[in-house]
Amino acid sequence: MDKIVDALFVFRGEGIVENFPGNYSDFRAYDSSDSDETIDEKPVEIVVEKTEKKVTKNTLTFNEKREFGALEVEIERLQKRKATIENQFLNVEIAADNISKKSEELQEIITTIEQKEERWFELSMKQED
Repeated sequence: MDKIVDALFVFRGEGIVENFPGNYSDFRAYDSSDSDETIDEKPVEIVVEKTEKKVTKNTLTFNEKREFGALEVEIERLQKRKATIENQFLNVEIAADNISKKSEELQEIITTIEQKEERWFELSMKQED
């Protein structure tokens, strides 16, 4: 019990409750030193309070943090490239064979942006946890 208890609630009776910061062995040693001084000995009821130790993990590893930063830069670069291609479509003088090449390139960029944004979102959610 000493390994899992961090604090005790000691019910002394008549509405008296004491909070003892320590384990049961510490309480028994403390209580036996007090019992020499007390004349009126009353039964003591002890309630054990289990405390869960929360382990806080670093949400993102070093490599994930680097990837997160790189994704932001890459997404911004791809967005600029996408805007450039879209502006080229506004040009009336664009050749027909160039239109198909540019639309394939645009579709690849859009797909890549979606994949990178999805990964960025996963990392940002993990970072918030």
